Amino acid sequence: MSEAQWRLIDYAAFEAGYNMAADEAIAMTVEAGASPPTLRFYGWSCPSVTIGAFQRIADINTGACSRLNIPVVRRPTGGRAIVHSDELTFSFSTGTNAAPFSGSVLDNYKVISTAFFRAFIALGLECAITSRRLKRSEAGPLTANPMCFKAASYSEITVMGRKIMGAAQRRYRGALLEQGSIPMSIDHRLLASVFNENADASFAGLRDFNASITLPALQTAIVKAFEQVFNVHLHPGQLDEREIALVRRLQQKYQSHEWSFRR
Repeated sequence: MSEAQWRLIDYAAFEAGYNMAADEAIAMTVEAGASPPTLRFYGWSCPSVTIGAFQRIADINTGACSRLNIPVVRRPTGGRAIVHSDELTFSFSTGTNAAPFSGSVLDNYKVISTAFFRAFIALGLECAITSRRLKRSEAGPLTANPMCFKAASYSEITVMGRKIMGAAQRRYRGALLEQGSIPMSIDHRLLASVFNENADASFAGLRDFNASITLPALQTAIVKAFEQVFNVHLHPGQLDEREIALVRRLQQKYQSHEWSFRR
């Protein structure tokens, strides 16, 4: 049986509103059956903060973000805040009407994490996948620590007990969107400014464990792992005209104060 053809959108850096609009546009066209499952790699034109779709804007120091010229944008996915700087960011959009993505949200986290786990192992990192689920007191939007990387929850990946990837999902009627962040290094001073607290050692960048890991090497390892785990071929592609039009429309939402500061 021939391999399925999925789309790979290669790394490029954009401003925060565009990144969120592009991810949602892809998910919408995948849900409509107009685009294949898509893995997108990207970065940020300047350090930026994303907050979860249901998170309180008061969880971050917006005054410090303004002084430091750090854009703040609300994601379409849930989860907690992330400061994006020296990292590889990804989104993965796929239909949910057939295996292996037809299960629960937790099932889908697990199967996607399996591919990233294999990629990190290929890079020589001694990883573990967490199996415990966050307690309600840890996961609730009013009580949880506002920083995504502060705690590892179900099916998240750690090295020596330190979280190395954060991810959040949104379920559509017939599709899912997962957005994730893989830090290469951590700017602890920047985190302290954004979150009004000193960052601890519960999370790390990949270069804390292997200084030779590069962005291209990380992307190559992830692509190979996805192809192996899901028995697919990731074919390089770009946004099509329909998606570009959606991005332009959605950018107006993601660049608006009303959207990002609505909670």
